[in-house]
Amino acid sequence: MYTIDLLAVGRGPEVVEAALEYVGGRGYRVLGSTTDEEALSILRRERVRLLVIGGGVETESRKVLTAAAREHGATVIQAARGGRGIEQYLAEEVVPALGG
Repeated sequence: MYTIDLLAVGRGPEVVEAALEYVGGRGYRVLGSTTDEEALSILRRERVRLLVIGGGVETESRKVLTAAAREHGATVIQAARGGRGIEQYLAEEVVPALGG
């Protein structure tokens, strides 16, 4: 087990990939998933600091992922881009939450 700074979960592979590239490019250790099963597996086997759940993730999935993250000590952010581009959202909300 090692520490993952950010686990990004979303339904759009291109959005998840953009998040990984942006945050990973700033030196953080990142993983991403487009499925609940994979995200839950990562939460069980790695120490995740921050889970970001994308806006397209269904309500029931959000509940399950949030509960699992909190059980394993991760902070959870429910993404709300509010019309911002992905990089602007990450720079304003996610990177500061990681201490950057």
